[in-house]
This record gives sequence, C-alpha cells and structure tokens, in this order.
Amino acid sequence: MLKAALRLFEGHPVILGLAIRLLLVYSLPALLDDGLLLQGVRYTDIDYDVFTDAAVHAASGLSPYERHTYRYTPFLADLLALPIKYSSGTGPLLSTRYFGKIIFSLADVACGYIIVVLRRNSRSAAEAGDSLVSQGLVDSLWWLYNPLPINICTRGSAESLVVLLPVLATVFIANTTSRPVWLRACLAGIMHGIGIHAKLYPVIYTVSFMACFSRQQQQKEQTMSNMIWRYCLPQKGNDGDEVEPRCSKSKPTLSKISADSLVTCFESKEIKLRTFPWAKPKDLLMLAAYWFQRLFMTTSSV
Repeated sequence: MLKAALRLFEGHPVILGLAIRLLLVYSLPALLDDGLLLQGVRYTDIDYDVFTDAAVHAASGLSPYERHTYRYTPFLADLLALPIKYSSGTGPLLSTRYFGKIIFSLADVACGYIIVVLRRNSRSAAEAGDSLVSQGLVDSLWWLYNPLPINICTRGSAESLVVLLPVLATVFIANTTSRPVWLRACLAGIMHGIGIHAKLYPVIYTVSFMACFSRQQQQKEQTMSNMIWRYCLPQKGNDGDEVEPRCSKSKPTLSKISADSLVTCFESKEIKLRTFPWAKPKDLLMLAAYWFQRLFMTTSSV
C-alpha cells in the first residue's frame, strides 16, 4: 500500500500538487473564514482582500490606487478584475473569492513543475538509486508537495506569481542555450522586467543575469577565435613536412567550419575562461569600476 501511494505521488506530481491546492482553496475558507470549524480563525490572507477590493475598482474603470490600501502592481488588480468584467462574479470558479487563489495556485504549480523537469534533466545515472523514496519524489517534495508554498498560495498571497517570473527568466537564460544569445536576452529581459515591476526584490539578480550572458558571449567568441586559429595552423603533410596553411589563400568563414569542429574545439583544453577574481582586490576594484561605468556612465550596454 505504501509503495503504491509513493508511486502515485511520484508519477503524477503536477496533477496531485494542483489538486491539493484547489482542495485547500475551496475547503479551508469555508471551514475557517465562514466559521464552520473554528470561530475567529481566518485562513485567507488579508492581502487577498486588498487585491479583490482593488480589482472591483479596476473593473469599474477606476484606478486601483484610489484605494489607499493597494500598493501593488496594477497588473494584479487588472488580472483579478477579469471575472468581474466578463461574468456576474457569482460562479464558483470565477468568483472573486476563489479566482485569484486559483491563479496563484497555477503559478505555484508551474514553479514546481519547472523544478521537477530541471532536476530530472540534470540528474546523473548515479543518483537513481533503489531506495524506497525515489529521486523523482524527492524533487517533487522540494515544491509541489511542500506545505510552505502550498499554504502561501492557497491563502491568497501573490508571491507565487512574483517567484514564477524570475524562474522563467532563469530558464530562458540557462536552459535554452541552443537559442541565439540575443533572443534569450530579450525573453529573459521581458520576464525580468515584469518581475521587477511586480516586486522590486528580483533586481538583485540583474548583475548575475548580465554576467551569465557575458560569459556565454565570451565562450562563443573564444570558441570562434580558437577555431579560426586552429583552421589557420600549418598543416602536416603525409611525409611529416609542413604544408601551406588553409587560410593563406582565402579568409576562413564560419560556413567553412563544421559544427563538429566547433564542438571539438570547445571541448579542448585550449579555451581558458577567466575566473572571477575573488582573491584579487585590485582586479575586483577594476571590475566594479567597469560595471559602474557600463551601467551608469554609458548610453548603451550593448
């Protein structure tokens, strides 16, 4: 019985995680907020009342900031105003009492799903053991079955949306390396910008994102430079004598360099990326001055 239950929780973590959240969204407010179970104990976060109150104003064409209690992004008020605009607001799914919590729960499950997928893709064969609790279930316990994020989103906190945006930005940066750098930078920048607009704290990730893109671009440039350098090296003939370099008559272009050669060059020991100068105060100071000038003293960071 225990193994069957564990297999169930491991095999369908997203469905079960969402089902747990929806069950709490509908049951606990009825039991606690309405006083059916305990009197004077409230489950719904007071911020959720602020959200829905602002949503009523937004649905009426007014600014949510006319309510002195509202201090969040206007996108949130417009999002929660949808059931008021397009329905009577009395349905069980589109009622303002539940709609926002459902949205927050979906965002929370999306975060958990991303964690599970990334962990599954990065897990090595050595990590797959024969223990009772599989590694897949452990990955799900980090978020999808974690009581803390379940409680936060089902009480009506918008933190799950705030968390999802930096997570999506990180996915565009780190997990889509087959795409061009400029495309991933645009997608990540959009997610990162909306995340900062929703709540200021994701701004602390900006330098890390910029450093990651800078490192990826450096890797690409050094790979190309190394490949062209190797392409232009004198070649050994069958008799061991050097022959004329391949690029002496025509300039090498990327079309002349095969993808396999690039991979071989990238995996070789010839490419040595500079590491972060943690133990070099002078280099750290120069790096800080460079980034300060790049961020605040130039019109473009391209």
